[in-house]
Amino acid sequence: MSLGFRTRDLPPLTAEEAGRVCAMIERLGLLRETEGPLYFDRYMECVLYDPSLGYYRQGQSPIGTAGDFVTLPETTPLFGETLSRMFAPLYEAGLERTLVEIGPGTGRLAGQIAGALARAGTPLDHCILVEPDRGLWPRQQAFLSTLRGTEGTPFEWCTNPPPEWSGLLVMNEIVDAFPVALVEKGGSGWFEWGVRVRAGRLIFEPLTLRAPVRHALEEIEEALGPLAAGYRTECNPTLGTRLGAILSGCANGCALVVDYGYSRRHYYHPDRRMGTLQCYFRQLVHEDPLHAPGVEDLTAMVDFTALAQAAVDAGFELAGYAPLAPFLLAAGLVGAENSGRPNRADGVEHTRWVREVLRLTDPHETGELFKVMMFAKGAVPDVAAFASCDQSDRL
Repeated sequence: MSLGFRTRDLPPLTAEEAGRVCAMIERLGLLRETEGPLYFDRYMECVLYDPSLGYYRQGQSPIGTAGDFVTLPETTPLFGETLSRMFAPLYEAGLERTLVEIGPGTGRLAGQIAGALARAGTPLDHCILVEPDRGLWPRQQAFLSTLRGTEGTPFEWCTNPPPEWSGLLVMNEIVDAFPVALVEKGGSGWFEWGVRVRAGRLIFEPLTLRAPVRHALEEIEEALGPLAAGYRTECNPTLGTRLGAILSGCANGCALVVDYGYSRRHYYHPDRRMGTLQCYFRQLVHEDPLHAPGVEDLTAMVDFTALAQAAVDAGFELAGYAPLAPFLLAAGLVGAENSGRPNRADGVEHTRWVREVLRLTDPHETGELFKVMMFAKGAVPDVAAFASCDQSDRL
């Protein structure tokens, strides 16, 4: 069954990619035989994170111009450098000088933050990179060894979040890749979409609503009112479990999440009838999550209202929430303290700097679509960057 997802003109798969897709389809068929109905979130988990065939388990980063998508740290060093200006006062106020990054990708963000902190006289004592794909460790290590200012930073790699930590934790464009349930409201109520294999091809099939998904949808409609028949969207009933597993080791510190998404009332707006699922393949975006399982990225926007509640349930307090643009400006993106700001006399460099600032703050793109949320646990200093831009009351 097709759900009408649009697939733009995409380049053909290479022979190696086609082989991986065939292997993944075979794997999915076996999963359905052994586990029963393959709900969409289980499908998404498998195609992204299967230990041998998953998209994020191939030993090479999909990030960058040669990959499938580009993240904020890849576009400009200003992103990580600005985060460091927000982190430095927290470390100076006594927070343990540890930085944990979940899913470091190329290692660029950790390097930007560590280098900027060292140059500012607030060097890290530890920087822990949580990278489940061990095949990426040598690439990240090699990249970080080339960055100025990181020579004295003790980097450490692990496959799972540390069982105990204090300091700061960063998740940049991570939550959008958490597996989500794909749901639709029919004439007689909600149901879920699953995936099955037929004649060597993947198709969608309607499945009975599971209890946790039903509960999540009841909460949404209780808060926002009933959604119309034909409304298709996503929800993440395991968000609390996944976030809790990441944050459980925190004794005293903050967690910062940067990702694209909406508050609940905007996520489930009546006009957003087809949900937010997107697929990334060689810098192209399309809608069909069955197109090339295992060789392209699948994402869904983040429900930041649900994320905040999950953090509170995990024992944290919400320390701030804002769109990316006002947050970065409040954190010192273009302030006088920005030592990396080129002199206007250097026309080429100043023009480049202005272009990068606009890329991060454009209200029609990154600046508004991306949000920043921080959670705190224990004796943590106030986060000054949120003082003038906090929109927690809009969740």
